[in-house]
Amino acid sequence: MRTSVQSSDLCSIIVTYQTQVNELTEVLKKHQANFQQVIIVNNTPEINLSQFQSKHVTLINNPDNIGLSAALNVGIKAAKRLGFNMVALFDQDTELPKNFTQEMLGYINQHQGDTPVAVYSPIFHNHVIDETAKHINLKPFRLIRGPVDDSDYAHPHYVITSGSIIPIKVIDDVGMMREELFIDFVDIEWCLRARQKGYEIVAINKVMIDHHLGDYAVYFMGHRYPIHSPLRMYYYFRNAMYLYRLKEIDWNWRVVDAARNLFRFLFYILFVKDRWTYFRYIIKGYYHGLIKKMGKLEE
Repeated sequence: MRTSVQSSDLCSIIVTYQTQVNELTEVLKKHQANFQQVIIVNNTPEINLSQFQSKHVTLINNPDNIGLSAALNVGIKAAKRLGFNMVALFDQDTELPKNFTQEMLGYINQHQGDTPVAVYSPIFHNHVIDETAKHINLKPFRLIRGPVDDSDYAHPHYVITSGSIIPIKVIDDVGMMREELFIDFVDIEWCLRARQKGYEIVAINKVMIDHHLGDYAVYFMGHRYPIHSPLRMYYYFRNAMYLYRLKEIDWNWRVVDAARNLFRFLFYILFVKDRWTYFRYIIKGYYHGLIKKMGKLEE
């Protein structure tokens, strides 16, 4: 019989970068209302966050911006040292509802299934495009975006990192986040890796977080699309190319994503301002992914 998960089993990990102290103060209030222990992993050491250190808040200052994936691993290792059985992963752009942990644990404990679960994720509302994200599933040679329905659970192929709750024992089995990716595709790669090991991904339809994905929105053919900075698109296309070359990555995802990225490339250089800047960063990303020049881009 499966053991019920308690709030004491779980801590939150927040990765910060160039954060504003007043904004982090508000984020931290919501985390402390939901979690007994919070781990802040600060990727901007020149910003002093020492005022947040307390009995229930562990502050870890990295010597430099080591990237989202490496910072998550730092937080996960700290959670293991503190004796927690599960981690909830976040970045600083996520807003939690008041009873996030209580609701998530309720659905986690009620979930029934014979397949072991790698990660439990809430759904999220993206404020940049003012839409609730759809569930992503892969079929042969195509990607399906399914709307959130009235059921308690969905089983997408992958979910975003922020808000995800992962058992430590699963991380021990599947492995840590790929640090060479630095920022983009960290969540997708880890979920695909977990699925290959026989785990399933569970999205909880009845719990929603607010998230900011993208810098601004562009309207095109009746839809809003989130637009990221040229630097983020460098990492996006670089990491995609890098993952396409890894044999352990699901072949169907590689085919589908490569086709989608062709359209994404054309969209950015045709319909987004500063198209020449995007063109240079995307081409550099493709090249660096091809030669496996990974980690932080040094400009």
